[in-house]
Amino acid sequence: MANTVDPGTRRGAATRARILAATAGLLSVSGSRNLTVSEIARAAGVYPNQITHHFGSKDRLVLDAAFALFLRDTSRLQAAGRRAVGAEQFREVLARTALAMPSTVTVVQALATTGSDAAQRERVRLLLAVLFRQSERYLERVIREQGWTSASGVDRDARTFWSTVFGATLLVSAGVSGSASDLNLAATLSVTDPLQQSAIASQ
Repeated sequence: MANTVDPGTRRGAATRARILAATAGLLSVSGSRNLTVSEIARAAGVYPNQITHHFGSKDRLVLDAAFALFLRDTSRLQAAGRRAVGAEQFREVLARTALAMPSTVTVVQALATTGSDAAQRERVRLLLAVLFRQSERYLERVIREQGWTSASGVDRDARTFWSTVFGATLLVSAGVSGSASDLNLAATLSVTDPLQQSAIASQ
């Protein structure tokens, strides 16, 4: 017997996807500041209580939508990194691109709303785990293909890189003097080309 999906389940999934897409669209235009449930509901063509039904709260919805935007942009970051020539340029491209992505600010703002809500904190943990694992796999592939090395290990590189990106972005968003670009973010990645280093050392 063929597997069938209950029509109500399909409708629920479609509604959830529509709400998430509408929220992501609003975030990409204006960020998470002052975004209201009513505004999201109008954009998605749903009733406000459907947002609570499918996501539990506006903060949970905004968090999921912000990470959807952010993970999409990290795919572009990875493509930019693959075009880099040499390990040094690779590190610099990743750092420059990560700080320039509009979704970086959006996701940091969403993370800042977590507070002491246990469910929200658990959701953040899961979403960050996805980000870190995707980044680790990416670094592993690039290092293997290029014959590079990671002195600290790709797991530590990924966590340190994104933690520093988020921290710098948060400080700038809070009005701390300076800019995220003042930080030597590229130095948080320990990816190097051992052959190039040997050549330089022998000169």
